[in-house]
Amino acid sequence: MTIAIRETVRTMTGAELIVDVLTQNGFHQVFGVPGRRVLPIYDAIYRAADKIRIVASQNEQGAAFMADGYARARGRSCCLGISGPGLLNMVTGVAASYYDSVPVLVLGGQAQTKSIGKYAIQEATGHGRSPDQLEIFRRITKKATRAQTADDIVPVLTASIEEMFAGRPGPVYIEFPTDILHQEIAPGAYRSSAKPPVSEDASARLEKWPFQALVADLSRAKFPVILVGQGVNASGARDEVKRIAEGLGIPFVTTTLAKGTLPEDSELSLGSCGIWGQPAAKEYLLGPCDAILAFGTTFQELSSYGWRIRNEQILLRVDIDEGELHRNYSGKHSFLGDAKDFLTAFERCLSMDREQTQFPEAKALVATLKNDAGFYATIQHTQEHVRSDLVNPIALVKAISRLTPQDVPIISDVGENGAWSMYLIQREKVGSYVINAGLGTMGHAVAAAVGVSLALPGNKIVSICGDGGFMMNGNEIATAAKYRSDVLWIVFNNGILGTQKHYQRDYLNGRYIASDMPDIDYCEYSESLGVPATRVKTIDEFDVEYKRLLKIKGNHLIEVCVDPNIKPEPCYFY
Repeated sequence: MTIAIRETVRTMTGAELIVDVLTQNGFHQVFGVPGRRVLPIYDAIYRAADKIRIVASQNEQGAAFMADGYARARGRSCCLGISGPGLLNMVTGVAASYYDSVPVLVLGGQAQTKSIGKYAIQEATGHGRSPDQLEIFRRITKKATRAQTADDIVPVLTASIEEMFAGRPGPVYIEFPTDILHQEIAPGAYRSSAKPPVSEDASARLEKWPFQALVADLSRAKFPVILVGQGVNASGARDEVKRIAEGLGIPFVTTTLAKGTLPEDSELSLGSCGIWGQPAAKEYLLGPCDAILAFGTTFQELSSYGWRIRNEQILLRVDIDEGELHRNYSGKHSFLGDAKDFLTAFERCLSMDREQTQFPEAKALVATLKNDAGFYATIQHTQEHVRSDLVNPIALVKAISRLTPQDVPIISDVGENGAWSMYLIQREKVGSYVINAGLGTMGHAVAAAVGVSLALPGNKIVSICGDGGFMMNGNEIATAAKYRSDVLWIVFNNGILGTQKHYQRDYLNGRYIASDMPDIDYCEYSESLGVPATRVKTIDEFDVEYKRLLKIKGNHLIEVCVDPNIKPEPCYFY
């Protein structure tokens, strides 16, 4: 991004200056709910409607989820909350972005300066019994700051935006006392654009890094694997890791967040790994695998539960975050820095190796394991042929995977619908599968899909959610209707909180506790909020309706009556 020096020719208010900096830095939609403490910013956005707009959600949590979805699709986003209850409503959404390293700019209001400490309306400064929202956001963002004067606005905003993208990306938070939003700033020059992220010049460290030792270890391996994490996407290193995998014939596996980074229809692909990963990946990783080249992953439980990296296994770890480089497992080889820089240097090293190692036995084993254990659509489940008057969720998710074009992003919620989607949905493109995998927040997919749709106008977006998750943010389909997004929600209605009820069935001897959903007509609810809806009771009905709706522009909801007795089968026991 070009660094611009902007000359203002008129007096501006603090709020107008905030909006000017936002538009200069690529923020053109702001998600939030209006309130007194931030109303000057809303007014400034209204008067700059040719450059930026407000997307008014039904609840601030929905706004934060929409901003999260927008940022996952477009690389940045902004949400705006009033002090106190508004910002506290945003906490879950911002925490989800922080956990998954999503760059969201969170702006908040605060009591006017002279009223701080006097229990002002919606004060949240930590004085007395008021909540300390600044301290709360320090725990769930990369940087949290309060602008103290109007003169702070530009430096604080630009520094915070720079921090969003420095190293591991993530959300940042800035709050503004109401009075500085009204303050007038005299005409003058200021740096309106944040500096583009500048990676540390790692060339000197890379020149000294022992690539030959890694190559020597790799040459002794027979069954290596490349583990692709979300950090590969963040660094823009997809092409580099793909060339290395294909050039050496090394099988690859992705974490849940990185699903689709490399095409899963490749003969080298083992799919995704972890609790809800592919059986073939489990058999390879826990079986003969003797070298793991891990790029941009923290080995979080969802992707690595059940692993035991053996002493004789070679482990390479590359991560930009020093705090994560040795988390869970320390590698024999490790590099602190950008994955793209490392992979580029590694490619140069490999190009000078006249006797590049190839791994034909590994490639052959991948084919055998996928054939024997199944791979996505060909996995055979013991519950897949259960006869019922309701739709089998296994057949439903396999149909979604089969019928959804690769250029249509699928936004998956968490819970049993998410487990099935991780296990059974095969993706070939970056950004074609989104799940809030870190914090695991129910209801995320309902609202995040709206953000993704607004970020990608002209694209159909599919949102998968259970009835429990849908009711946590279902009101946001009214926002979708208002702003004419293009989302197709698929609600798995099994009448229960499936993960909890099945756990209670299997581990609490059938003592069912608060796990039944009320009897809700989701189609009627959806239509009352401005989104047409259809109910299907068979898989054939779903196939016909889904194919039809994928071709039609506009929001729609499909309620699928799902068999409540069928529980996902984890790849690893949990």
